Amino acid sequence: MTPPVPPPGASAPPTELVVAPVTITPTKPLTPTHVKGLIWTDLIAKATAQVTGVRLVWNNRMATITVQSTAFWRYLDVTEPEKDWSGETEQGIGERYVRFHSERRELDRRALQKYLRRADEDGWIHPAGRRMIQLWRAQLDLLGIGDPGLADDRPLAMSAASLTDALAAHGLLIDHRRYGGPVHLDGSRRGLPLRQLISGDGLPNYLLPILRELIPMVRPARTFLLIHDDGLTADYVLLAHVLTTFGADVARLAISRVPVDGAALSSRYGGWRGVTLTDLSSSPGTAGRAAYRLGMRMYFAGTLHRDSAQSFRMPLLRRCVGRAARLLVEAPTGSEGAPGARLTAELSRLQAQQGYVDPYRLMSSLHGAGALPLTPVLRAICT
Repeated sequence: MTPPVPPPGASAPPTELVVAPVTITPTKPLTPTHVKGLIWTDLIAKATAQVTGVRLVWNNRMATITVQSTAFWRYLDVTEPEKDWSGETEQGIGERYVRFHSERRELDRRALQKYLRRADEDGWIHPAGRRMIQLWRAQLDLLGIGDPGLADDRPLAMSAASLTDALAAHGLLIDHRRYGGPVHLDGSRRGLPLRQLISGDGLPNYLLPILRELIPMVRPARTFLLIHDDGLTADYVLLAHVLTTFGADVARLAISRVPVDGAALSSRYGGWRGVTLTDLSSSPGTAGRAAYRLGMRMYFAGTLHRDSAQSFRMPLLRRCVGRAARLLVEAPTGSEGAPGARLTAELSRLQAQQGYVDPYRLMSSLHGAGALPLTPVLRAICT
């Protein structure tokens, strides 16, 4: 499909938009904050693909070659070495994750190195992590989000040694390993603080596998859209600086967390009981699957805008699902013909300056004066 010609004075859209959301460690249930990020990512990828090329980047190893995952898995092996995880619930695994973070335990650095090496070299994921991914896949399928790559396994595009060499060559590294110290990303020339990339014990920060995957993808006429929650903004400003130094065109999209009862906590602290994606999908109601999918998008993208501080509200989500059911009944059927060209033009109008179709503007356009008709193509994007 040929992208539309931009108006005078506007920058041309990228030949390809690389959508790179922060990955989620398979250690806990999907909370409202995760759901918001996943829905925004899904809408951006599907809608923007109607007007320009899109590549979605998801590699499980960006989330598993991390201390966040491996330290928890080491904890499970120490505390429950004989446990069969194949039938465990997400709540059961998530409660152990909360307990792990509430207990103060000395990290076994040598053991963690072995776990990290297995995850890096063999794509190993702990049985509890594999079980969580299995549960996620079923939940995302019900929600209408295509599998971003949860079932795939591929090595990261660049080795850790090659990455640190490349960073050093670009003046982005302070390396004290020869003295038994850590490795830091150095963005000080842009006024950014140092960020530890590898500890003195050789343990990687979560940015390391992300950089290993993204830097080899830098190409001309390619824009990277980094999607992350707003609690990671400082790290992602530095990540954007690194990619830019390697020649990339980079945009960031910081999405606010969704508070639960007024508290916007990391899932490691709990507080998600009753509001996980499984809980939301199993809430009693008469709406069908399509209405559930559209209603979830109308709530998490059309009601909770990018930087909304509004707490999760189940009654409001139910109203969105009810409104979605009515829209689907009124939706046109059959071939789109000329309206398909109208949709492409409308989606182009809803693009942000960085080239992606804005999910909030898209979902808001489904109701009110001049609402977009829910044609088959738009329905495929939104359900």
